[in-house]
Amino acid sequence: MSQPDDNRRRLSLKAGECGHLSDLRRGQKAIVLDFHNDNAALRRHLLDMGITKGVVIGVKKVAPLGDPVCIELRGYELAIRRADMRGIDIQVLGDK
Repeated sequence: MSQPDDNRRRLSLKAGECGHLSDLRRGQKAIVLDFHNDNAALRRHLLDMGITKGVVIGVKKVAPLGDPVCIELRGYELAIRRADMRGIDIQVLGDK
């Protein structure tokens, strides 16, 4: 079941602004501030993949239909669903 905000237009965040990882555009980089999800297993899985507070994440590629998104962190690329990205708070560092 989809969430009500699935069809809303995504924000275009600028450098220094805060939002969710799902709001980033291709080429933008951000630093992870916090997680806010109730699923402990998902949180553990994200931590195991290297998504921790303070890590810098860049959006590399977006699938043709918008999901999943390929992100780069800690020297490797990772594909992640937009629904999971909504639970990660970030602060934008800038474009490329």
